[in-house]
Amino acid sequence: MKKKLLVLLIVLVLAASMIVATACNDSGMIVKNQERDFTQVTAEVSYADRAAQVDKLELNATIYNFVYNYYNYYSQGYISQDYYRAVLDNIAESYDQANESLAKSEAYTLKCIDELYKLVQANGTDEEKAKADAAKTTGKAYSVADRIKEIESVLPLKDRIAAVEAYNKDRQEAFDTLREAYEKEIENASVTNKSTDNVKELVVTAPWKVVYEKGESLLENGLKVKVVYEDGTEVELERSEYTVTGFSSEEVKAEQEVTVTFGNTKQTFTVEIVAAKPSRPAQPKEDEEEEEKTEIPDLFEVDLDAQIEAAKADDPTLYKTLKEVKRRLEKQMSSNYREYSYYYLAALKEQAVTAYEEIVGKTASVTAAEITAEFNKKLNEQEQALLLGTSKYSDVSDASAVKSQIVHEDGKVFYVRNLLFKITDDLQAKYDEFKAEKVANDEALELYLNGLIDQTGIYVSNVEYDKDATCEEEECTCTACENYAGENPGPCTDPDCTCVKCPNKRYVTKAYAEEKGLDYDEETGTINILAALNAVVAELTALSEGGATPTEMIEAFDALTYMMNDDSGAFDALSNGKLGYGLSMDKSDYVPNFTALSRTLAYGGSAEDLAKWHVVGEGVGSFGWCYTSYGIHVVMLSGYALEDPEADGVTDLGEGLYAIAQDTITDYASYEPATEDDLAKGTVIYEIKEKLLSDKKDELIGSFKKEFYQKDVDEKAKITYYAKRYKDLIKQYQDQ
Repeated sequence: MKKKLLVLLIVLVLAASMIVATACNDSGMIVKNQERDFTQVTAEVSYADRAAQVDKLELNATIYNFVYNYYNYYSQGYISQDYYRAVLDNIAESYDQANESLAKSEAYTLKCIDELYKLVQANGTDEEKAKADAAKTTGKAYSVADRIKEIESVLPLKDRIAAVEAYNKDRQEAFDTLREAYEKEIENASVTNKSTDNVKELVVTAPWKVVYEKGESLLENGLKVKVVYEDGTEVELERSEYTVTGFSSEEVKAEQEVTVTFGNTKQTFTVEIVAAKPSRPAQPKEDEEEEEKTEIPDLFEVDLDAQIEAAKADDPTLYKTLKEVKRRLEKQMSSNYREYSYYYLAALKEQAVTAYEEIVGKTASVTAAEITAEFNKKLNEQEQALLLGTSKYSDVSDASAVKSQIVHEDGKVFYVRNLLFKITDDLQAKYDEFKAEKVANDEALELYLNGLIDQTGIYVSNVEYDKDATCEEEECTCTACENYAGENPGPCTDPDCTCVKCPNKRYVTKAYAEEKGLDYDEETGTINILAALNAVVAELTALSEGGATPTEMIEAFDALTYMMNDDSGAFDALSNGKLGYGLSMDKSDYVPNFTALSRTLAYGGSAEDLAKWHVVGEGVGSFGWCYTSYGIHVVMLSGYALEDPEADGVTDLGEGLYAIAQDTITDYASYEPATEDDLAKGTVIYEIKEKLLSDKKDELIGSFKKEFYQKDVDEKAKITYYAKRYKDLIKQYQDQ
């Protein structure tokens, strides 16, 4: 079995070697013959009198990826060895199919180029028409340089910019990979090897950072290793002269030994792994219209030459590095018989297709009748589901692409924001254990849980902290930063430190406590949950009593949620804390206290209810708080989908059901009034229109492609295949 597996691996290596051709032969003639062989044309394409081609290298790269995927399936046990062997035995058919597919794809690209050319001639300026005419390749032999000029002449500006940016990114990534390898070589070459004989001991100074969150990587800033020899000589080691092993942050651990090894001598230091605390993504900002780009960037190689020239006088080391890595990149391309222009053309071709497909999709439109028909269809689906006895309203509304269209007679549909102060895992475990003992009734259980919640310490999130971020400062002054260039070990004590990696940046709990006059636990780094709750409620109450508008209340609530929500899931999965729960009918599948508080905010209630849920204000922007098994929820009413079953546009469907009008607001904060050109956002009718429009665009593009591949490619394209030119590649697969 092992022998067969080795053979299969050899096949893959062989396939890869066909892509990167060897150029280390003694004879220049052999190399030339290889180049001639690998760049043979396997398919010639003509469409609208424009020529294109597929070569052997491109074809084999496609097959290599195809075979490699099947090899992965085999190695992971998804397919049998016999099945994988059959793939190799039938590789000739795969080559033919791939060659045909690549050729037809080239024809489709020519179709898009031709259509873009026609648009320029129909709608372009005299200058644009002349440029496109001068660059067109009709009736000419295939040329990479000519095809580049042709596509550039017909691409809209934004698409040409996109093509250059995509190409630059691709080449920059290839360059960066080679640069990293080169700089590693230089680093290794500069090391002066020290003797590993007669070593008495290693003296290790632990890194400055010795406490890590679960999932973090080891930070070696401050780590120093000194070798002491038997004769008393002490020498500090370079980083490349010793290894560091044993670090893992996959599990919480009070003490974890990390081992430093030099030769046969080892020494350890200890770190602590603690539970990860949630870091926040970037705070949501108001949507800003992106400034339209009007300048085409320099191509990668042009910009690189400019960097090299700039470094020539100012930074000899950088100059040498950039020049050498450029040489290696060009050598790598040359060994594949490719040039910069090959990769640039690939980006242009892809963008030409994208550009014309976008133009095809723009012809999509949606009529008022179609919107109404879709609305009635969804309405009927929900009505039938409810009448057939579906127990949960949310199951019906969530299954539809259109939000909340039907409600029961007594039920407003409304939306709330939620800020959760979450109970800690250890206290939750205590509660679960107490509950399992079954020694208390429900009322006693609730009191016990509330008592545990009151003990919880909460971390106030620092919106600037991101444990995965990279500090941009080359010589950062924070001792915890990878870029720290100073000599002072120990934790950062600068209260104004701006480094994203600074441990002090994880939470603003202490600063927030000082600002609000709250008690702060130095040992745990937390504020008591009730103290934080009181601060939030006091801030919102002051706004409400000061006459803040509903929008201002919601914005303030969102900002507090972003800073103080101790449940990272609310940010990762539910749009940065904007949970927007939709609740209706007498029952909800959410927790009872949360539901009762939310319904009181939406419906109003007795003085006793308002006091029980600590309600402040009325209508949208009103809020309150409650205990639940999750912790403490602060809840704000953020919008209505239905104010009143008797309102205009509400249809009585019978059976106690009412249909919401199409233009009813579905979420207060997302509502935007209608403009002359569009519908009001945040409404059912707007959602229907956007969904229909998206589907129609996809259908139009799909029909355009289908028409081409099923009809045009046979009637209007001329393709000649040269299967003999890749028979040698087929044989090398089948002979293994």
